[in-house]
Amino acid sequence: MPEAFLKNRPVNSVNKVMKLAKYLLIPWFTLGLYTVLSVYNGATGIINYRELQTERDKILENLSQLQVINQELRGNVDALRFDPETIKVRARELGYGERGEQFVRIVGLPGGRARELRPGMIRTAVIHHPNTNQNWAVHRTISFCTGLLLLSLFLVVDLLIKPEQS
Repeated sequence: MPEAFLKNRPVNSVNKVMKLAKYLLIPWFTLGLYTVLSVYNGATGIINYRELQTERDKILENLSQLQVINQELRGNVDALRFDPETIKVRARELGYGERGEQFVRIVGLPGGRARELRPGMIRTAVIHHPNTNQNWAVHRTISFCTGLLLLSLFLVVDLLIKPEQS
């Protein structure tokens, strides 16, 4: 029974429906391409998300380094605040002494042991503001040009290959 229906149906109507369906797929393909481009490379896309994750990891690493430095400096402050011997040692390094002491300075030698004071390696955060207008315009242009290319390809194929008329 279905074969009889298909045999009795005019061939031209099937060709027209197929041509129409083919041309209706072009906007959907263009929209799909735009969506894929936006998801992958858009303002909140996968590429920008990975860049932000990398920046977050760098900031967290810097934060842990600053916490270690903070602990060392807190220890130094506590030692200077509560330990008189530490204060004396630090004062001698800076060239101070107690009453009645006399100093002999030798020219060319450092005044005390060289201290490396590192207050911290503060990392400036790179605030990433993706240019949403530029991404949108580029994605729209690529999708539109691809849709036009597909439309022109279909038109050329339809004009070159003429259907058999029965």
